[in-house]
Amino acid sequence: MVGGCHRDVLGRSGNTYEPATSCPGIVTYRPGGVARNVAVLLGRAGAPCRFVSVVGDDTAGRELQAELASAGIDISAMVVDAKGRTGTYLAIHDEAGELVSAISDLGIYDHFVLPAAALDTGKKPLVFADANLPPSQLGRLGDVHGDRLVLDAISRAKAPRLKPLVGSGALFICNLPSAELLVGHPVGRPIEAAERLAKAGARQAVITGGSKPLAILEDGHISELTPRPAVVVDVTGVGDAQTAGLLLALSAGAPLVAAVEVGMAAARAALATAGALSELPIDVVIAAMAAGERAEA
Repeated sequence: MVGGCHRDVLGRSGNTYEPATSCPGIVTYRPGGVARNVAVLLGRAGAPCRFVSVVGDDTAGRELQAELASAGIDISAMVVDAKGRTGTYLAIHDEAGELVSAISDLGIYDHFVLPAAALDTGKKPLVFADANLPPSQLGRLGDVHGDRLVLDAISRAKAPRLKPLVGSGALFICNLPSAELLVGHPVGRPIEAAERLAKAGARQAVITGGSKPLAILEDGHISELTPRPAVVVDVTGVGDAQTAGLLLALSAGAPLVAAVEVGMAAARAALATAGALSELPIDVVIAAMAAGERAEA
């Protein structure tokens, strides 16, 4: 696991949000970073996981490392930048929970150079990376890990960093808006994005579109899976849960389509939970292991 590990500071207005003034509300702090979030879910599910990222030599950095270690994650390859400060994402939401404004103080990643542990291919591991990494380091991962690499586009702002890796053989995970940036063309449905990615040279991709059928590209073949109806309590961390379920199944030996189905089950569990999932539900873990066992049978 390679990528973002920072602190999220989230403010939500208690009454009608008014710009340019102080609004009563609630401020919460929590660990953030897609790669970190996915790693913790995997670690708590019992999956062997080594995490690579960079934090500052400060209180936030030490707290993030301690929390990762408590989840059973190997943090021996974490880099501590003595001159940098741990990244922070600051977001303001209105009374309905809609994002009003945000500041991303993640400059510590800009000059991050991957340690040797992130480029180790000795055991042919499955490697997950998010687009918080600099383009040069994403390229190094693509060169070394090829089709064992799973890349998460994160957002429209960072998805273009992955464009040079489209032909690397890596598995791309992205939502519809991020996919548009990868293919350089507006798309209305995930299957359209998958078709354009295939034409651009991609071999593997999982493209989500909310309630729209999810598209799976695998070696030129494109299939769709329609999300099952779900009770929606909170959308926080749904994408991270889906990715964690998918990766857990892939690491158990499941084929891609079966792994995506496990990921979708994890997403449904996250939708039905207030706040982000603290761990994958046991039925999701069992389903991931069963998908791997069926593939070996």
